[in-house]
Amino acid sequence: MVDVTPEKGAGFEHWAKVFNLKQSAKSLAELERYGFKSLEDLQNAIAIAKADERDCREALKAVETGLYGKKELQKRVLAYANTKPIREEYKTLKSDRAREEFRKQHESEFIIMDSAKRYFAEHGITKIPSHKTLQTDIERLTSRQNELYEKLREKRGEAKRLQTIADNIDRTLHDESNKAKDQTQEI
Repeated sequence: MVDVTPEKGAGFEHWAKVFNLKQSAKSLAELERYGFKSLEDLQNAIAIAKADERDCREALKAVETGLYGKKELQKRVLAYANTKPIREEYKTLKSDRAREEFRKQHESEFIIMDSAKRYFAEHGITKIPSHKTLQTDIERLTSRQNELYEKLREKRGEAKRLQTIADNIDRTLHDESNKAKDQTQEI
């Protein structure tokens, strides 16, 4: 609904009154379509819709957190797997001097390997999962995330639609009570 302001001209005022009347009629039709018998029923439905939206948002956050964790683990597993040839070659070296030289030459790979090992230790991972398993989990979580985004969009739209109906009805009732007061004051 829009504010009816006579300062903008008689044409706008007329249009605004007709528009608001149409919006009120639509809101009442929606109210009947949803089957609400009173404004309290509508307010309860709004509260339920907002609670559903909040629950959906929380579920989405949990899935996103799990997805982030899986992607981080996948990144660490890939980094660790890429250092396998260096680790194998390092194991074949016999002398400490050769190992020390080799470690200096491949310092960046050893830093990556140590970082991955620390990550595994911090997260209690004793057996490194396969890349294929992680990819399957990531795809499953991404699919669930997309479902929740769609569901959240629907819940948000439903809550907004109900709130708009309530606002329109409230404004219509408020405007009607103001008109009734104005008429009684004129008499």
